[in-house]
Amino acid sequence: MKSLEFKVTPEVRDDSFVKEIAKMRGGENVLDCIQCGVCSGSCHARFAMDYTPMQIIKMIHLGLKEKVLSSRTIWICASCYACATRCPRNIDIPLLMSALKQMSMKSASVSEGEVKARFHKDFTEIIRKYGRIYEPELKMRLISKTDLGEIYRNTLLALRLWRRGKIKVHPVRIKGIEDLSRIFESSLKEG
Repeated sequence: MKSLEFKVTPEVRDDSFVKEIAKMRGGENVLDCIQCGVCSGSCHARFAMDYTPMQIIKMIHLGLKEKVLSSRTIWICASCYACATRCPRNIDIPLLMSALKQMSMKSASVSEGEVKARFHKDFTEIIRKYGRIYEPELKMRLISKTDLGEIYRNTLLALRLWRRGKIKVHPVRIKGIEDLSRIFESSLKEG
């Protein structure tokens, strides 16, 4: 985990960032944060983060849009709600992290080739398509098309898993996929 030991200059600040976040679902009361650290102390995934949830919120306050949107933390958040249930200011940090992921994918902070953004996008598209995850399709979307060795190894693994009944050849759609589509549409309109 990094400490916030970098120089905050007018050139790196985006004063409209905190206002933009405050208008998003999950960011409504981001300015209420008192930097108590309960969110970071509650976070089970903070060992893998580059900044703690508290530091991300502080960076939002400082207008450090590029640092926030390019951080690993927003992608590592497990949305377990351990932080949000303990937050004395009722900040919905998992929802905020989700909004930051969406913002990151739309901005230039994340290149199209980065695995974290591609994984999030592809995972969401598959859930939207079938109503559940279909691992073979996700793997095929993420696999490097130029690495023949990786393709061969994954094909052999897929065959072993299929023989043991661990994966299906064809995806299974949930009943009521139309309802799920409406949920996705409404969340896109709100976000």
